[in-house]
Amino acid sequence: MRKAKAITPVLFHVTGGKGSRQNPFLMRVILHPHCTQLDFAYQAMQKYVRGGWIRIAAHTQLRVKGDSQRYALIEAKGIPIAPNQLDFESTADWQYFTLYFEPLPRKDLVFDMLEEEKPAPTDFNFYGIEINLAQGISVIF
Repeated sequence: MRKAKAITPVLFHVTGGKGSRQNPFLMRVILHPHCTQLDFAYQAMQKYVRGGWIRIAAHTQLRVKGDSQRYALIEAKGIPIAPNQLDFESTADWQYFTLYFEPLPRKDLVFDMLEEEKPAPTDFNFYGIEINLAQGISVIF
């Protein structure tokens, strides 16, 4: 019997992808066989006395350019799902969080992460995130 080839996760350091705001920072994307992982860092904002708050909408999704399929948010770690929110204690705070989505196709592509189709200033939308498989790094967890 032939042994099935294991599919290892592939990590991409993100250089493209513009958000609807400067914060949070999209640090990396990992394509797992069972999900797509996006890792973020958020710095509390100076314009709020205690840094403000963050949360993510349950209907946040990924959209691949040229494809009508949407890839749903499966899980969020380090950031509450709305209507819950994380309130910062100071403007010096940082919060690192990870969003897990249904798995994207394992091919070169460009995708958007959309918290809202018509975003408000507080929504986390990212556009034009590029995945080039030749630039990915295989990782073992």
